[in-house]
Amino acid sequence: MSYLAIKIGAWFIAGLSAFTLLWDASEPQAPKLQPGIQITTTLNSVVPVTVAPTTTVPKGCAQYVADAITAGWPADQAPMLARVMFRESRCNPLAFNSQDSNGGSRGLMQVNGVHETWLKDAGIIKHLDDLFRPEVNLTASAHLWRMVGWSAWASTHG
Repeated sequence: MSYLAIKIGAWFIAGLSAFTLLWDASEPQAPKLQPGIQITTTLNSVVPVTVAPTTTVPKGCAQYVADAITAGWPADQAPMLARVMFRESRCNPLAFNSQDSNGGSRGLMQVNGVHETWLKDAGIIKHLDDLFRPEVNLTASAHLWRMVGWSAWASTHG
């Protein structure tokens, strides 16, 4: 069984456990039914609802790894790609690190803004904000990986 399959299984079990705990915690006492009396129920969410600033449905890490292979990443790099993507952005295509001294880091693979010129010259982006689109970020990071390998993402070996 691959490392990625084990990791996905662990995430699924952890998520299912949290969901089960939350389900039991929010269960109100059952009202006693009496004929002729109206019962009103108020539903309260224990999870805050937020609207993502995108029109696409967010994907999980495994789906983005599959997209990365479609974007040109070699399939044999999938386990390392999953680890790096999770470490860099928690698989959030809208992740942004403004503290990065290399022009900020953007998207799934946290591609640095310092690469703007050669990414434009390669025809991969028109603007740095294009790196927030998963397919563009994965194509750009594959291009970077082909040039310098995993050294572009320090401390990712092993």
